[in-house]
Amino acid sequence: MGKSKVTTIVVNYPENQAPTWVEPRAYKPYRFGLGKLSKNPLVAICMNPSAARDETSDRTVNRVIAASQKLGYDGWVVFNTYPERATDAANMDEFDVILSQENVAVIKEFLIKNELKEVWGAWGDLKYEALKQGRDAILKVLAEQDIKVFHFAPPTKASNPRHPLYLKVEVERKRYL
Repeated sequence: MGKSKVTTIVVNYPENQAPTWVEPRAYKPYRFGLGKLSKNPLVAICMNPSAARDETSDRTVNRVIAASQKLGYDGWVVFNTYPERATDAANMDEFDVILSQENVAVIKEFLIKNELKEVWGAWGDLKYEALKQGRDAILKVLAEQDIKVFHFAPPTKASNPRHPLYLKVEVERKRYL
């Protein structure tokens, strides 16, 4: 069996912040969404999933949770531009159009069902085609649904919204779209 693409370093969820929703429910080499559902969740779209699952978190998800608490949200949800699990995106497989389409469909359905009008763009600089293609497909759906994307200043040098691990979350947000 080959070496895992996902770190074995995991962290606990903050108290009372374990997810109530994971898609798919069973652990797979991909994840479409993860979150603590509520009436007013902070929805983040990050790069690609790593180790977080229903029992244990990872540093990125815990940063999203901390941001949701700081900003006064009553829950949190993390989606990604591409659903393949890999702690280092350089280890991802080739782009899978079917997997990407399923990811976008889950995100779209969730946002419409929950009547959300904005999401936090938190993907950072994307170096790999699967991540870029996934982002572009998500941005198209967001535009079609008139869902705004915000980010925290400053953006990266390439003008992308910073990844949660590399920014200080402030109450003031900037529009990305």
